[in-house]
Amino acid sequence: MKKKTMSRLLTATLVVCMVISGCSALDTPEATSVTETTETKGEEKEPDSTEGSVTGIKEAEAEAVEEETALSLWGKGELFTVKEKEYQIETKTLPLYIGDTDPENTFEIEVAFMDGVTDIPYITLDTMESLIARVTGLFYGAQGGEKYSLEIEKDADTVTLTRETQYPARIDFAKDTIKFYDYDAFIRISDSDPLLDVIASNGFNEDGKPHLFQKSDSSFERYGDPVTFSPGEYGIDLVAQGGEYYLPLQLVSDIILSQYSVTTLYNGEAVFAQAGGNLDAIADKYYISNPPAERSQELAAFNYKELCFALDALYGLKEQHNIKNFDNLFQMTGLAVDMLSTDPQVAGQALADLTIKYFDDSHSGFISKSYMMKQEPERNFGPSIINRRDDKERYTKAREKYYPDEIPGYEEVGNTAYITFDEFYFADVDYYNGEKTEDHPEDTVGLMIHAYNEITREGSPIENVVLDLSNNGGGMADAAAYVIGMFLGDGSICMMNPLSGALVSQNFKIDANLDRKFDEKDSLRNYNLFCLTTSKSFSCGNLVPSVFKNSNRVMILGQTSGGGACVVQNLTTADGCPFQISGLKRLAYMKNGSFYDIDQGVTPDFVIPKPEQFYDRQYLTTYINGLLGI
Repeated sequence: MKKKTMSRLLTATLVVCMVISGCSALDTPEATSVTETTETKGEEKEPDSTEGSVTGIKEAEAEAVEEETALSLWGKGELFTVKEKEYQIETKTLPLYIGDTDPENTFEIEVAFMDGVTDIPYITLDTMESLIARVTGLFYGAQGGEKYSLEIEKDADTVTLTRETQYPARIDFAKDTIKFYDYDAFIRISDSDPLLDVIASNGFNEDGKPHLFQKSDSSFERYGDPVTFSPGEYGIDLVAQGGEYYLPLQLVSDIILSQYSVTTLYNGEAVFAQAGGNLDAIADKYYISNPPAERSQELAAFNYKELCFALDALYGLKEQHNIKNFDNLFQMTGLAVDMLSTDPQVAGQALADLTIKYFDDSHSGFISKSYMMKQEPERNFGPSIINRRDDKERYTKAREKYYPDEIPGYEEVGNTAYITFDEFYFADVDYYNGEKTEDHPEDTVGLMIHAYNEITREGSPIENVVLDLSNNGGGMADAAAYVIGMFLGDGSICMMNPLSGALVSQNFKIDANLDRKFDEKDSLRNYNLFCLTTSKSFSCGNLVPSVFKNSNRVMILGQTSGGGACVVQNLTTADGCPFQISGLKRLAYMKNGSFYDIDQGVTPDFVIPKPEQFYDRQYLTTYINGLLGI
């Protein structure tokens, strides 16, 4: 599910993290199956030729003098151990590209390298504050992002960071921990925003006039518990030395910047702060002419540790996938060896397999190759993704049979109106000032306003209204909220954060007739309401029917919807691969004061068995009237 676009540079996605406590990566066994396999491969039968003897001796000599690799450290259980030491620290000033590579978005950033390892950049706390302020100012300036600041209070090995909103975090460089006293409140752009931002629109235009949404007084928030991240348990060192404090740039990207739908990339020549995962805007600078052929052993090890940390913290379906921790999962699936390889192509393929084959949750995915990879990895999809793609093909062919050109967004068949769109999109067009809805066919809100005007026109024959989400794969929350509000009058979207225990219920009304009033005239609730769903109805395409089902005002027709409760979390790896996962913020509905997530999908009230029956609307209209006794 995507949030409203904040600027031309950003298609933001909602994100969240979870506490590491109880999921320590120190549970790694001292001897593992991967290590045993590696050792078995190294065993040699008694040579039966001189050539075999020489080969065996050379391999033995090489093994004896070889430095400890990331894989051998992992096998000995030392990969996740922080070794306290004094570093030789070198600094370097690099270009910083935020959003794209236009000169107006190009800055400088000072990075630090530990002991000559130049592919793992660190930044100071002051640099971190400057970086976050630039990012929030550029992407979220209209919501108060330009006011972002951190007060940094240093006390020996402990540093306290305090937002301008007065919410603090404490970094203990001796224990290698970061504690947020209220993570959700620390991360949010402004203290005027909801604790968990479901609907981006604040309900007013730039002149302060009511605009599309009005949030209800029944909305509420429940703040969560403190959150402590422990990167030291993953062998990630937070460095306090010489009166200065350094954090790995990738760590900052994972637990702070990614919460604003922005992630960092580093290619040895520059740093990029990129919205989402599309690299088109930075490709000319990111993909350098002479990339290294291999990842250093240090980078391979750090990349593995940071990936384990980030996924343990951020992946929203660990319990459902029975994942104890990700180091354990990588061992159990055999991915660990490839992920620790110095070959970037091998490591990238392992990440692709993890996100689209093992996760198989349709929100997770490998977005793009790193600057070191020669080609995109193979996409080896898991069975759930394959089944959903097959279903999409079935329903698409059935729809094309009845609508060979294009299915209309709004159509009337007898006494029944059909509203159809395949993506929730919120263009934030100002229809109050004369913009025509037909000029913005991609805009869900515009389509809904057009449908409302047609359905409620004088002399309208419409008695039944059907929202066709049979091929809808999700999209933006604001658009979903507008649809919910128009159907139900009083709309509600809930979100919970298992990381902190925070809960939010955003309740709202919408303005359908554009009179800037929010009243009983602004909904279709007095009509007979239906919603068509299939397994392709995913994310927001699953949220809307879930809310409808719980309302007892909308009848669900079709097949069980596709689920998808977790909001998309964009991430990068330390070696430069953008990817995405199911994050920890979970969409939900509320019943009797309890929150229920929607990942299992919605069971229809009445099953429609054949794809063709969804789009034979003469048949479907007769069927619906039969259900109603009309």
